[in-house]
Amino acid sequence: MNEGARIEGLAHVGVAVASLDAAIAHWKKLGFRVTGTETVESMHVTIAFLESRGSTIELLEPTQADSPVGRFLAKRGEGLHHVAFYVRDLEAALSAAEAQGLELIDRTPRGGSHGMKIAFLHPRSMGGALVELCERRKP
Repeated sequence: MNEGARIEGLAHVGVAVASLDAAIAHWKKLGFRVTGTETVESMHVTIAFLESRGSTIELLEPTQADSPVGRFLAKRGEGLHHVAFYVRDLEAALSAAEAQGLELIDRTPRGGSHGMKIAFLHPRSMGGALVELCERRKP
């Protein structure tokens, strides 16, 4: 496998929530602190970034009911939405995943928060888990 396609570590865990304010209050009780918020218009979501001792949680609040996160909440309610991993070369990681028979949601990377390139693998290929692959922004 191409070195750039390998998983380099856990990026974050994404949690779908109806209200960022309410969810933030709960996560603060565990010692997480808010490090920022960002609205990603292309995905119709506002994200709150929380960290504690090297662990990162992304709380996802939809800005539209018919967005992917909005539909997730309507169908499943609040809870774990996705698990994200860092890769060095997202295009190589997508090619490797497809070559291994995994179903891609994104065949080409799209823009994510913090200027990262991201892509998703379909839960059907990952035992029911939505997996996000993230390539850090180049300096």
